[in-house]
Amino acid sequence: MKLSITIFAAAAASGVLADFWVIYLVQNVLDVPLIAFSRYSEGAVFARHADFNCERDTGAHYIYPNSADVSGDKLGMRTVPGQDVGFPFYRDPLDVVEFNTGSARPGHHTIYKDRGYAMVDLDGKKTGQCFLNRTFTINEDCYRGDTHVTMRGSSMFFCKSDIEVN
Repeated sequence: MKLSITIFAAAAASGVLADFWVIYLVQNVLDVPLIAFSRYSEGAVFARHADFNCERDTGAHYIYPNSADVSGDKLGMRTVPGQDVGFPFYRDPLDVVEFNTGSARPGHHTIYKDRGYAMVDLDGKKTGQCFLNRTFTINEDCYRGDTHVTMRGSSMFFCKSDIEVN
């Protein structure tokens, strides 16, 4: 019993979590020079929670951009159909969602609606079970000093898997 508690505590402390949310996020940093860094980004985020807030989530998540092709070493998220439906869902319906995070976790996987939202790897092996969940909406205006950051989006899936994400 102590060993399992210790293992769980070590995993939680390291920032690693197996079950995760796939979130669609649009983040825009306002009031900064355009040349400073990329102010606008949108795409997939992998998170432990779907209830985003300014304090915890502003600038805390890498956004894997929308892409028509995420094969090989191309990072991002591909959705089929790939139509933008605007706030809050941005991508809907979600028949196929393929994401490639490269060497970062969770890696390269695809979620298929026609397979009951199973998540599979490049070899066709089931690596997790995802559940369509569009109930969390993100609509935050955040301020960090003089910087104004907007976060818009929504949850897409909750995935149960042994794959760890940061």
